[in-house]
Amino acid sequence: MREHRETALAIKLRDGLTVAVPPVLSAITTYVLLEQEEWFEKEINFVRRFLKPGMVAIDIGANLGVYSLAMASLSGAGGRIFSYEPGGQARALLEDSREINGLENLEIIDSAVSDGRRRGHLAFAGSSELRALDSAGSGESVQITSLDSENAERHWSSVDFVKIDAEGEEERIITGGREFFAAHSPLVMFEIKAGDKVNERLRTVFPGIGYRLFRQLAGEPVLVPDDPSQPLDGYELNLFAAKQDRVAALSRSGLLVDGISDWTSESAAADAYENALSAFAIWRAMDRPITTRCAALAFAMKSIRMASTGACDAERASTWARIAWEWGARSESVAALRLLFQILRERPALLKEPFWAASTRFGGNGPAVPPVDWFWIAAAEQYERSWSFSSIFGGPSQFLSWLCEQRLADAEMLRRLILISARMGQRPLVPERLRVAAPDHLNADIWRGGMVPGTVL
Repeated sequence: MREHRETALAIKLRDGLTVAVPPVLSAITTYVLLEQEEWFEKEINFVRRFLKPGMVAIDIGANLGVYSLAMASLSGAGGRIFSYEPGGQARALLEDSREINGLENLEIIDSAVSDGRRRGHLAFAGSSELRALDSAGSGESVQITSLDSENAERHWSSVDFVKIDAEGEEERIITGGREFFAAHSPLVMFEIKAGDKVNERLRTVFPGIGYRLFRQLAGEPVLVPDDPSQPLDGYELNLFAAKQDRVAALSRSGLLVDGISDWTSESAAADAYENALSAFAIWRAMDRPITTRCAALAFAMKSIRMASTGACDAERASTWARIAWEWGARSESVAALRLLFQILRERPALLKEPFWAASTRFGGNGPAVPPVDWFWIAAAEQYERSWSFSSIFGGPSQFLSWLCEQRLADAEMLRRLILISARMGQRPLVPERLRVAAPDHLNADIWRGGMVPGTVL
């Protein structure tokens, strides 16, 4: 048992795993997992759906292991996960998490991955997630390897999945893995955007070695083709790459749609808004084939754009935000929410037209409060979740304090408010709601135990 485990926080996630993290709110993973009890990237949901018992996967840039731990849990005793993490502190915590979760199939390797074997310098950063190979500044000396070297040494017979999150090292990793990518046919998830920089070259490098590119929908963990002629959504962080045999296998299993067909419906109406509502209902119909559902979602996206041009009421803006979110057009969804709030400031919502709630959490049984309040809470909560990946990056939205006073709001809203205050050095009191475990609050023991940095009891 390492000494630092006594100070590390062990945070429970929604998938049942526990992650050991540094006990400081400046660490991105610590803050995000306390806030959301989940990682903020949508792709974690696809990985959970894709990985199966017996699979082999490689995690390049594992950091504290949110992906590695999930993959090891899902691949089971018959699978193997190879996790590359050169940073000493992050690797030690990942080793602790492996032990906590009993994941003996997770092999943790103390190397960075690039285009060849050598010694290198891993620069320090404000948080371990941001550390990169760099010759400048303070840091630590690390061993560097390549996929081709590892493949030759480990004699991988097949690899099902590769995650690459290496803070700008992606192209060199591909260069150092030409033989690996030729010999194997894994699904590859790679970081396309680090910070504010989009590496557009990666949208041509992977096709250059025989891999097609896909992006993930936000409404469901399904892959659809990436269109390199179109700019990426401003919130898109990762893309996927796969050879045709892997594409075909994913398509057969309902995890990928090879192409979005034109939507045809006998009930298509002349009114674009009616078309958007009905097509989106088809997308939400889980008993329909995924190809049909994705075609309907694409049609709903086109229709709501047409319906919302010019005069737009609150109901249409809410529907637009919801459809755009599920399609993966997050920037457009955020813009639609801002339009919705502008409309609501100018005139009250009458809710005379049918609509879809802005938040997926507000489907089902309908409001337990006055409908207009329910409508407001759904939109405000969705905006708080979507305008920034986490409050560690963007701070609070203008609705956060108000949301924390609404009984329909998720416990995450209150966690956000307290964490923001704690990170600012204001030493907030842990409220009673966060001291009691609930389905939307898994780590009450950490909160009521006074272990959340900067809070008081």
